[in-house]
Amino acid sequence: MSDTLHSGEHEEEDLEQDSEFSQAFSDCADGKTATYAQDAIMTHIGTCCLAEISEARSLRRMTEERWLKDLRQYKGIYEPDVLERIGAARSKAYVKSTRVKVKTIDARVCDLLFPDNTEKNFSISATDSPSLDDETKKEIFASVVQELQREPTENELNDAVKKYADKKAGRMSTVVSDQLVESRYKLKARKVIHSAHLYGTGILKAPLVQQAVKQRYKFNTETKRYETVTEKYTIPFLEHVPVWRFYPDMTAAELEHCRYVYERHLFTQKALSDLRIRSSFNASHIENHIDTYPNGNMAHEMFENQLKVLDPSSISTELSKRQLYEVWERWGWFSGKVLSDAGYEIPDDRIHESFFANVWLFPDGTVIKCALQPLTGTLWPYHIYYCDKDETSFFGEGVPAIMRDDQDMINAATRMVLDNAAMTAGDMYEINMDLLAPGENATDIRPFKVWRRVGGQDSNAQLIRPIRLNGGLEYLMPIIDLFKANADDITAIPRYMQGQNATQGAAGTASGMSMLMASASIVLKDLVGNYDEGITRTLIESLYRWNMQFSPDDSIKGDYDVKALGTASLMAKEVRAQQLDQFAAMTANQIDAPLMNRAELLRHRAKAHDMPDIVLSDEEIKSQQAAQQDSGAAQMQAQMQQLQMMQLQAQLQKMQAEAARIQSETAKNTATVKATEAQTAKTEAEIEKTRAETTHTKVETQYAAMNTGALVEERGDIAPVGDAVLKSAGYQDSSAPDGGLQSLPVQPTGTLPPQYGNGQDKSPMTAPSPDIGANVGQNVGMHVGEGNPL
Repeated sequence: MSDTLHSGEHEEEDLEQDSEFSQAFSDCADGKTATYAQDAIMTHIGTCCLAEISEARSLRRMTEERWLKDLRQYKGIYEPDVLERIGAARSKAYVKSTRVKVKTIDARVCDLLFPDNTEKNFSISATDSPSLDDETKKEIFASVVQELQREPTENELNDAVKKYADKKAGRMSTVVSDQLVESRYKLKARKVIHSAHLYGTGILKAPLVQQAVKQRYKFNTETKRYETVTEKYTIPFLEHVPVWRFYPDMTAAELEHCRYVYERHLFTQKALSDLRIRSSFNASHIENHIDTYPNGNMAHEMFENQLKVLDPSSISTELSKRQLYEVWERWGWFSGKVLSDAGYEIPDDRIHESFFANVWLFPDGTVIKCALQPLTGTLWPYHIYYCDKDETSFFGEGVPAIMRDDQDMINAATRMVLDNAAMTAGDMYEINMDLLAPGENATDIRPFKVWRRVGGQDSNAQLIRPIRLNGGLEYLMPIIDLFKANADDITAIPRYMQGQNATQGAAGTASGMSMLMASASIVLKDLVGNYDEGITRTLIESLYRWNMQFSPDDSIKGDYDVKALGTASLMAKEVRAQQLDQFAAMTANQIDAPLMNRAELLRHRAKAHDMPDIVLSDEEIKSQQAAQQDSGAAQMQAQMQQLQMMQLQAQLQKMQAEAARIQSETAKNTATVKATEAQTAKTEAEIEKTRAETTHTKVETQYAAMNTGALVEERGDIAPVGDAVLKSAGYQDSSAPDGGLQSLPVQPTGTLPPQYGNGQDKSPMTAPSPDIGANVGQNVGMHVGEGNPL
């Protein structure tokens, strides 16, 4: 418990002189010095609290009725009076358009507040002029002197101090983030968001002090085994408070203007008994209450009976069967006059002040805890998120209340469509009972039915006449679409945000759809802003103050500023993403591209689009480039080898072509040679033949020469005639002095001497010398015999 009191103006004052008052206030609750006067004080405070509870219950009743309507509308259940008017024979179909809207806005807001990239939606940073103790400043000064090797300037020293404070603020931010994760903040925040969108108000309670137990395994060097070690530590506690348990001062429209806020707890006997071990609770009062009410003291609220009717199978049905204890927790102000009337000694100069306290009591007014402002610097432990809030009420309105009329009209039109469709699904029939044969069932109408007819007086009378009704569905269906579109406008949650593929108007194109989604995000930004101001900022501030007060780690403590970054981050990232995309498109040219660090630009674009992990780091890029260079070198080497191989293959192909050409020419030459050889063989054969013929001729010539020689030898007178014949044929005698035969007297052509004819021609002729013929015959025979050519 803190010794610091807060006045109604939230001014913090040091009241060490009033420590006796503060101690007495807590002692009365703890029962450490139980006296009649102290019991009277607590009784008076309990009586005042019971009056406030009765007031809060009464003023909240109308809001409870609205919450019940919201819940019925969300679950698709008609109001009791509407069901009574509908009746049993008509359609009771309920179009759950409200549920779709609530689920859609839940998902969209949660996605914006808690993106998947685990980026914080808050920041804890050092103030512009961090406040540090003198010892720390001296250490920073010495470290700067050692780093610069000289005395730093004032700016350099301030920068070092700011850097040191930012480092500590970073550690505080990390600790707060870990505490949020350990407290399952996202899960509880989703419940708060859903409560706000359904009922109009979502409440988160934090931070409370909780003793946590953690088990870990430690290796024992002696036993050589791992042993379980249990550790207890104090952590801040967060919880979602349902609106049904929350009873604020309904005369105020804002939490900071409330006089009090009550929270109704329902404890089992064990949970209530566990409060005894906490030093701030009065154990004897708890034990006495359990002994007085062994079966619990829970009294049902009016809305709880309605909740049981809404869902008979829910857990609320079993509340009456369980032994539960009702405990009221009060946070708020006590005026000095009330405390003075209760028996506290309030200084006269402070009788008009108010003091913030936390009180726990039973429904009979028994106070079991009373503490003055348990958390220094923080008053209300409640953080509230509104969906739609105005100044007329403490509680806001949710989506069901906003679109209630449209939901009613959609349901009414749907019921009319179904009722009319059911009524006009088939023809009605008028049956003339006078024409039916006895025993015929007029209600038995089916295909291939044979009707027996009697009474033939009027042959034109119809036995059965169909009656067809118009359901008017073509007029009712547009009514449904009309109010669905109106619900889109009122809630600012269009159907294309729910995933429906709109194809008309601007939604028919990708750019048009992007523009529509950006416009629809304006409402979501407003909701995110409400969450930032109502919960994120106040919650992180409370956790910061909790750690400053209770954390044993002094390295995280300091003078820090807390900021909520939900809306700012959302809007800044959206604008920055568009600017980065435009800048990237503008610089994607041959002039600007060489001057740009495209990797860094791509990282900023990815971060703006909540995808920071998809871009490689500088080390990964260098490693990839090195691998690419190695791969490029290997690829180039492979290409060179491939080129050399191609060159060798080309050279080989050339050589093979040359070899083929040579082989072809060789084959051609071989054929030519073979032809030449054949021609040569043929020529040789002809030569051989000629030789044979020559030899034959020679033989004959020699034979003729021999005969001639013999004849010349016998008759020398014919030798000159032979010489003349030979000479006229062109033969020459190589032995003659002139290279030919000896000159013979030339006779006229065609005449021979009488002595050489047939003896009939007796023309005179000069007879040659008797030696000429002999010589010629001898020479001719000799030449012929020697084989000279004739």
